Amino acid sequence: MYINQSNIKFNGLRYGNDPNKIIIHNADHPNCSVYDVDRWHRGNGWSGIGYHYFIRKDGSVWTGRPENAIGAHTIGQNSSSIGICLEGALMREKPTRAQLNSLYELIADIRARRGNLPVYGHKDFNNTDCPGINFPLEQFKNNSYRPTGGSEVISDNGFYRSDEERTNATIVGEGNIQILDKNCKVIENRYISSLDRVFVLGIYPASKYIELIYPSGNEKYHAYISIENYSRISFDFHMQYQNDDGDTYVWWSSKDVNKTEPNEILSPNKKASPMYRENGWLRITFYRENGVATDGFVRYEGEQSVKFYEEEKIKDGIVKVNTYLNVRDSIGGTIIGKVFNGEEVSIIWTKDGWYYIEYNTNHGKKRGYVSSKYVEEV
Repeated sequence: MYINQSNIKFNGLRYGNDPNKIIIHNADHPNCSVYDVDRWHRGNGWSGIGYHYFIRKDGSVWTGRPENAIGAHTIGQNSSSIGICLEGALMREKPTRAQLNSLYELIADIRARRGNLPVYGHKDFNNTDCPGINFPLEQFKNNSYRPTGGSEVISDNGFYRSDEERTNATIVGEGNIQILDKNCKVIENRYISSLDRVFVLGIYPASKYIELIYPSGNEKYHAYISIENYSRISFDFHMQYQNDDGDTYVWWSSKDVNKTEPNEILSPNKKASPMYRENGWLRITFYRENGVATDGFVRYEGEQSVKFYEEEKIKDGIVKVNTYLNVRDSIGGTIIGKVFNGEEVSIIWTKDGWYYIEYNTNHGKKRGYVSSKYVEEV
């Protein structure tokens, strides 16, 4: 298989990794590259990116640390494993088919060189949800995953099918909008229509594009449009963020908030359009003083009249069944555990008659889905 060489220069790697397993992770970020993760991990004081491989949503595979270098991805397992990370926030979105197909090929490639190494998720060893509830971990652990439907990569430049369900804006104005790839090249015969509901991911003035998810027939696609179309986007909370009489700091990455110098400043009394939350921080879009559209995450929301995109508050619950209740990895999915009558759980969120809960096990806290019929809120 083809693997892109990132050519990352590390600061003092330690060698002697003797892999006897493969551990899967997710980046917990909807849009990032191997170089973004490398920067974040260096911010932790590490030598560089802690994973050995990184798989983007378009299916491209990138090198991280050399396989013989000790990793920095799973406590207690870094000198005996190969760490693979997938782009995406897989607690909230699904991996693309292109990613899963590439992961399947990468695992096969590693096994061809190192033997039939078993596959685990980060959560099998540490108290975490990683690689996320939307990753089909059991299929990779029991070797039942098979590439199906071909690759979902339509372009290797950021145009691919998406499972994102959220929307945050409506396209207004007359005429269709041409779809582009991340190099601002036209994707032939692909357009967004007026009144289409879209999910705007980011505004990038330096690259002169807007990143979004748009509908086409029964599918949704990740793509780009020219930033010249910014005025045709009507956000659900359009210009409802009102800054107070002071400067508000803005960061381009949610992981940099309060950790680095801000990338932008929202001027006093300026208005902005809230987009969504990520890692608890609100992303807004606004015009700079020179009239150029941009966006970023704010740490201070002031006295807003609305708590934009407020995440659900965790609730307490008690299991009410005769004996036990099965916990599943997804709605109606594979059983991953049990909770018993009278057991206290935390309800993280609700969806379609199911609760996503956190519960105690002998190996620490775990999370999964249960029927809401059998858990009583307290």
